Amino acid sequence: MKNEENFIPGIYNYCDRWCEKCPFSSQCRNFQSQPVKGEHSQDFEAEYFLDSLQDSLHDAVLLLEQAAEERGLDWDEIQEAAENFEEVEPDFTSSQLDLKENSHHYYQKASLWLDSNEHLISAKEEEIQRKNDLGINIEQEVNELNHALNSIYHYIYFINTKIDRALEGLHDEWIKENPIQHDANGTAKITLITIEKSIAAWEIVLQRLPDAEDDVLDILVLLSRLKRGIKKEFPQTEGFVRPGFDEVGGAVSDR
Repeated sequence: MKNEENFIPGIYNYCDRWCEKCPFSSQCRNFQSQPVKGEHSQDFEAEYFLDSLQDSLHDAVLLLEQAAEERGLDWDEIQEAAENFEEVEPDFTSSQLDLKENSHHYYQKASLWLDSNEHLISAKEEEIQRKNDLGINIEQEVNELNHALNSIYHYIYFINTKIDRALEGLHDEWIKENPIQHDANGTAKITLITIEKSIAAWEIVLQRLPDAEDDVLDILVLLSRLKRGIKKEFPQTEGFVRPGFDEVGGAVSDR
């Protein structure tokens, strides 16, 4: 197990999973436990990957055992309870079901748009190339559109899965122990952040690809509904302090 001193406990639970852009990657146990970049090349050995995975699982178990010991819990009893655990579907309210449905609808609609509008993106690339041939500065336009599309792709499934997790967390009995600093609020907070980033990205697509206006506006409406729905179901989300990101001295607050 690596030295724990430099790691920020739990920071990876409430981030947007964009490690390449994160200033805390050196302090993230999840990131540092990943195989070194380049190890997945053609000559990458499966045996090394399995060993790395085994080490990560071993570290995770040790952390869980330590957490249980600190709280005076019996690890054997926890294992027995886990083996006998039967998952029960939470009794979601109608508004929570609407939020789940809208998040899935966004994933479907955005995925369909990306799959079926490659011709618009290709046409835009040709337009940008023509401008470049004419000596027109296209750097800002290219960077904005690339960043927007990358953001949309990166968060498209993230939003759906995180909303499901946050809503399930609302029905966890442990929420009563701390009505603000609990997983449901933390998950909802990072989901709101990624929704706002997705809205900004789609607005750039709307600006750069005006022929897609009708579809993009529909998608923006969906994202706005998700944003309002999360704020309604998680009114205390802003009070949640994400490890590292929202603490004093945190380098960023929007990852």
